[in-house]
Amino acid sequence: MRRYLPFVIIGAVLLVTAGGGFLLFHAKTSRTSIKVATGKPGAEPAHLRGGENARVTLEEFGDFQCPPCGIFATTLLKVERDYGTRIRVIFRENPLAMHAHAFTAACAAEAAGLQGHFWEMHDLLFEHALNWSKEDPRLPARVMPSPGPNASPDEAAAGVRTIFAGYASRLGLDVERFKKDMDGEQVIARIKSDQARGASIGVDRTPVLFIDGVLIPFSSFNVEALHTLIDAALAGKAPEPPPPPPSPTPAPPQ
Repeated sequence: MRRYLPFVIIGAVLLVTAGGGFLLFHAKTSRTSIKVATGKPGAEPAHLRGGENARVTLEEFGDFQCPPCGIFATTLLKVERDYGTRIRVIFRENPLAMHAHAFTAACAAEAAGLQGHFWEMHDLLFEHALNWSKEDPRLPARVMPSPGPNASPDEAAAGVRTIFAGYASRLGLDVERFKKDMDGEQVIARIKSDQARGASIGVDRTPVLFIDGVLIPFSSFNVEALHTLIDAALAGKAPEPPPPPPSPTPAPPQ
């Protein structure tokens, strides 16, 4: 028996090490799991900002030309700074047809994302929305192309596209690639995927926010109310907002 004792000890150490590794892996995957509303997955990978191991997830559906979305962007940015890595924010594209340049702006954000600068473009678009949204106001709204490799690119809104190319240059992007990607299938597919996700969970307006999969009413889109909801989620309690009233930018009936 003594002859085999060293092997028994080694085996026990290996089992303990493997078991500890499994528990560590399990704990890590549990911490990094993302709670979101059940529905279609949306564009993958999602645009995510915040802590990799954050316990609370905020998922927003927004439109860059929606005035309330612009106001909410400022509010949400302050909340992100207040909580740091304790929360993560996901942004989903939901450009509304009523806004002439919303789809073009979504394309600009996604094209910047292909070069690793989605959030920088996201912030610029909201910061300067009052400027670019007034460009060529007589132009019609973007019509979503039919799926397929021969989807025609948008030929309208030349002025606003020039402005967005300027933002891309400011961010140090490859501008020619950016302009090409704006009309590319990958960008359009991401936007359509986000919109499909929104439709699958009842999103019909902007801005719309979920905290850990719970729909938050527009009346709670202020720093104090969001702090209360996030603090509850951090404490392990599901957010319990009041019944949601209509938000100010509903999508028109189809």
